[in-house]
Amino acid sequence: MTRNFTRLSLLAIGSVSIMALSGCQNSAPADYGRTTTVPVDQRQSYERGLASKDLTAATDDMVRSIATKPEIRDSPYRVQIVMADVVNRTSMPARNFDIYLARIRALLNQTDSRYNIGFVTEKSRVEQLRRSEGLDPAGGSSYASKADYALQGEFYDLPNQGSNYYLLTFQIVDLNDGEIYWENSYEVKFD
Repeated sequence: MTRNFTRLSLLAIGSVSIMALSGCQNSAPADYGRTTTVPVDQRQSYERGLASKDLTAATDDMVRSIATKPEIRDSPYRVQIVMADVVNRTSMPARNFDIYLARIRALLNQTDSRYNIGFVTEKSRVEQLRRSEGLDPAGGSSYASKADYALQGEFYDLPNQGSNYYLLTFQIVDLNDGEIYWENSYEVKFD
């Protein structure tokens, strides 16, 4: 009889323990599911170096500059641009800054300039897409890109005793002769 009583006691204790544990697991913290969002165009006190404020400020400036360039704005034909990349010449060589070019492209495609500017996917990506669809990568003939220009960037920094100066340069390069068709820059210093 004591053996059955002991088994029942252990079973009851185990059941109560499982219920207590499952009750603890179901109660969420008070801030569960809440997110904190901050405006992307404002620097936060905890941010160091280039941040979202610099991304939005620099790319907004570049879009205005490109969209108002008379040769682009008044072009009789559509200027075709392929995206290159950002060459990182900063003291953080592993950091990828291509988001700057992606935002410039997205913003230009939302402005009235989209009628004068076309963006072309790079040839290797087109070939990859054609292969994934079971098509001839060359398109049945020697595929030539429609791009006339490439949008690229070069980022530099100058760290100095706790501060850092950044120079972000952007260029549209003529693919026929390598001439820099357009260039602009963004500068910022952090202490």
